[in-house]
Formats: sequence, C-alpha cells, structure tokens
Amino acid sequence: MEEWLAIYNDKCERTGRALREDAHREGLWHQVVHCWMLCRTGDEEWLYFQQRAFSKADFPGYYDIGSTGHVTEGESHLDAVCRESYEEMGVRIDRNNLTYLGVVKEVTRKGEFFDRELCHVYLYQMDLPFFAPGEEVEQIVAVRLPELLKAEKSQDPGWKISATDLYGEPLSIPKEEFCRHPEEFMRLVLPKLNGGVYDDRKTKKDLESPSGSGFSDCQADRGTSPHQRQDS
Repeated sequence: MEEWLAIYNDKCERTGRALREDAHREGLWHQVVHCWMLCRTGDEEWLYFQQRAFSKADFPGYYDIGSTGHVTEGESHLDAVCRESYEEMGVRIDRNNLTYLGVVKEVTRKGEFFDRELCHVYLYQMDLPFFAPGEEVEQIVAVRLPELLKAEKSQDPGWKISATDLYGEPLSIPKEEFCRHPEEFMRLVLPKLNGGVYDDRKTKKDLESPSGSGFSDCQADRGTSPHQRQDS
C-alpha cells in the first residue's frame, strides 16, 4: 500500500507530496510524531520504549520512543499520534493526559537512507499502563528517568542501560541499540518531568546513589510494578 506524505522546506512550509520511500531516499522534509510515554509512581518516573520489530525496514531491533510514526498526507499530527499509539502499543490515548511539547528537526543518514523529519513531540502520562504490542513491536521495556539521564551523560560507547520488560524481568541493553533523540529529550521532555520543574539537585542525588537506577532497585519493586502487558 502506497503511503503519501506531505513535503515541506526547512521553514516548515509545504512544497508538495511524495511517497514515503522517495522521501527517505531524497532527504525530503516530512512530518512525524514522537510520543514519550510516562508513568509516575510516588516520586519515581518511568519512560517506556518499544523494540522495533526485526522485520522493519528501518532500524530493525532497535529501541525507540514509546510510539513513533509518520503523519500521512491529509492527517493531523494529533490524529497521527493517537493512531500510531494504538497500532504499535495497543494504547488508546486519553487526550486529557496528552501534552504537545513542540517540534524539533532530525536528520539521519545511513547509506542510501536519508531521513529529514519535522518531529511533533508529545508526552503522554499513564496512571496504570496496559500495553498490547502490535506486529511492528518486538517488546516494550521501562527505564527509570535517572538511568536514562546517566546514559545521555555517559561518553562510554559500551554503556548499557538498565531496564525491565513488562513481566518485571531485568534487562541490560547497549546504549548503541537505542534510537536516541537527545535534543528533544533534554530540551522538550525533561523540563516537563517532576511536575514541570526539573530538580537538578534530585537528579544529582539519584545519579550518585548506588541504587538510584540499578536493577536491584527495580527488582525490589517488582510486586508493585506500574507496567503490565495485556496479551491479546
């Protein structure tokens, strides 16, 4: 099935339309949605990531933001984020808990793949997350905020990110296997966490704590883990 995208210039002015594969080959600016999925439990904050299906043409097996996808021609980015969240994660978006954060530009070149995206960034807060991953997703993992911050700040190419799957099992995932979006995370998402004012003193304390982001901490809470998988 052909997927048509609206095409823009670098000033976000529409210039035409193109097929998705042509946009990725020619480096044409097009719209996508990025939905960061968040759950707060007490003073802890978890962010959810999907592992892209190994059958995907682009970045198979990599871990990415909770829900991502293209805005098709004639579709609003709000409708797109709701559609993609359901198709990929099985999450029906409650728009009352959805916050629009803004737009960032991302450029990715890998061989013949030339992707220039206008990313509409959203933050979705979930009180009791239930997921039913679609065929485009291998699995869903949860990462605590301090662990994600440590990974962003680390210069170690071999750094591994501590996470848990939806059954509470610990995972150690190489940082290089994540599709990282550092600009939108640090500039748009992070300031909205911890009630909208991020406390850097708390961040520093968490980063220095030996149990602030390790698996031992996650395993201790396994019985009250906020995330659950809903198998179909």
